Amino acid sequence: MSKLIKIGLTGGIASGKSTILGYLKELNIKCIDADKIGHSCYQKGRPSYYKIIQEFGEDIVNKNDESIDRAKLGPIVFSDPNKMKALTNIVWPEMRDIISQEFKEMEEANQDRIVVLEAAVLIEGGFLNLVDRVWVTSVPREVAIERIVKRNNLSETDAAKRIDSQLTNEERAKYANVVFHTNDEYSVTKNKVINEIKSLLEDTNNSSNQNN
Repeated sequence: MSKLIKIGLTGGIASGKSTILGYLKELNIKCIDADKIGHSCYQKGRPSYYKIIQEFGEDIVNKNDESIDRAKLGPIVFSDPNKMKALTNIVWPEMRDIISQEFKEMEEANQDRIVVLEAAVLIEGGFLNLVDRVWVTSVPREVAIERIVKRNNLSETDAAKRIDSQLTNEERAKYANVVFHTNDEYSVTKNKVINEIKSLLEDTNNSSNQNN
């Protein structure tokens, strides 16, 4: 069985993660979306579902379908760091379990040689030791603000608040094996992705040949 190389892709809001994912999909690299996994933890029947209701009360539950109303939960956790911490303490461990299981199933299937986990909270969520390599997307703060204002129709003040609530580019870069500056020319970024994947595949080929 060849070793599955697990890459963690992370970066701040509007830092170009989607651009990198697009290039990876063109290369037929399997990608796992941690954000979707996080949303699944709110579904009825999941362990997190019951823990969230226990922590935040029945008022956050939709009466018609018993789903958690994220529009009601959002203002509660975004206005209080302690409540946000309480929520992430519930959701992140379950996300980690689901991600670990997906990696395990892929390794057992032995169909893919590289998988990318896209996770905005790769570092904060404690997922670093699930991956072999860390890729970080980075843009200057003013570029990110400009992108958020345009994309999310927010004021510059609100855009800056979102950025300042996250890790800085410098903090993420400490954990990175590769940093992609996505305000470069698209062709530069794309070629860097292609070369990194090519290099990883060559390394795995060489190591498997040595083991045979």
